[in-house]
Amino acid sequence: MVILQNKWWFLLINVVFSIVFFLLIAPIYNLYHFINSVFYVSYFYLMAALLLFVIKGKFFDAFTYSLRRFQNRMMKDQDLMDEWKTKKLPSEWVRPSVLKALFFQGAVLSFGMIVLLAYFYML
Repeated sequence: MVILQNKWWFLLINVVFSIVFFLLIAPIYNLYHFINSVFYVSYFYLMAALLLFVIKGKFFDAFTYSLRRFQNRMMKDQDLMDEWKTKKLPSEWVRPSVLKALFFQGAVLSFGMIVLLAYFYML
């Protein structure tokens, strides 16, 4: 797991994954389809990071809290050991290190894609 903690090794793994994805999916091996494969990988990371950013911003906490409260009131056989007030909310599950890592991977891969797009349109 040390490889995944180092952001540069993880970036190298993502570039290799983009190349493998390109080789498996592309109908024609050219720069256009390679840019598309980098797009798919980079925007997967950016969308996951944005979702975690929204969760970390406590957007879903009130909804989760109210559903737990509603469930507690409607249950006929309540478990007294189950404290719905003290359970972790979704914003408490997101670790900032994971959020930073996903943003970094998505941003660097997107920057690489933009550089490749600039090269592609200069040809």
